[in-house]
Amino acid sequence: MIEIMIVLLLLTTLLIISASLYTSPKTISTSFETQLTNDLHYAQLYAIKEQQYLNVRFDVSLQIYKVIVGYPPNERVLIEVKLPDNVELLETSTLKQFRYNPTGNTTTFGVVRFKVDDSPVNIHFHLAKGRFYVEKP
Repeated sequence: MIEIMIVLLLLTTLLIISASLYTSPKTISTSFETQLTNDLHYAQLYAIKEQQYLNVRFDVSLQIYKVIVGYPPNERVLIEVKLPDNVELLETSTLKQFRYNPTGNTTTFGVVRFKVDDSPVNIHFHLAKGRFYVEKP
């Protein structure tokens, strides 16, 4: 009877460990997408609340994105995020930067493409209303 209990304990432990290892990359992917969408919503709300223009820039060479308030020489970085190791900003993106105006609208449209754990993730930005959505083809 004790032997059966020990075997069941070992099997349960192995199942728990393997399940947590299996879901880990998905959690990281979801975490990145959540952070990026939260940062974009924050930037839009900041532009509306402070009645300022905000530039959002995606830098492929440095693998970062930034939210910048104002214009040179008085600009300041509001948000700067280095992409995690499992996330790559792709050169095929049609949108390298855009601006939120004081009403929260955007000045351009396009797609920012990422590779997250070797899976494509696209963020589509629409002209005017400041809307965007995440697509996982």
